[in-house]
Amino acid sequence: MRGFWLLVHMLGFTLWLGGGIATMVLGVAAKHFAPDLRLSAYRLTSSIQRVLLGPGAAAVAVSGIPLSMPYMKEGVVPGWLMLMMTTGSLGTLIAIGVTVPTAARLGRLAVDPRGELPESFAGLRRRLVWAGSISGGLGLVALVAGTVLRA
Repeated sequence: MRGFWLLVHMLGFTLWLGGGIATMVLGVAAKHFAPDLRLSAYRLTSSIQRVLLGPGAAAVAVSGIPLSMPYMKEGVVPGWLMLMMTTGSLGTLIAIGVTVPTAARLGRLAVDPRGELPESFAGLRRRLVWAGSISGGLGLVALVAGTVLRA
C-alpha cells in the first residue's frame, strides 16, 4: 500500500508544481497581449489551476497522511519530515484556498465596454502572483526536505 501512496504523492507534486510553473510561464507570456487575448490566457490559467494544481496539491496532502503514519507511531518525527509536512501543508492550504479561487475569478473576467481590462484584473493578478509564488516556494522547500535533506 505504501507504493500506491508514494505514487499518489509524487504525481500530486508533479501536478502541483508543474501547474504552478505553467501558470507562471503563461502569465509572463501574456503580459504584453491585447486585453481580450490576455483574458483568454487567464481563462487557460484558470483551467490549469482547477485541473492540475488544485487536485495535485490535494493529492499531496491526502497521501502525506498515510505516508507519515509510521513515523508518528514511533513518536519521533525526523527534522526533514517535520519540515516537509509543515511547508507542504501551508503550501497546499494557500494553493487550494487562495490561488485556485483567484485564478477561477480571473478566468471569468471579460473586457470592459471600452475594450480594456476590468478594474479588478490588476488586484486579482497580483494576488495570484503572490499566493502562487509563496505556495510554489513552500512546495519546493517540502520537496527538497523530502529528498535532499532525508539522506
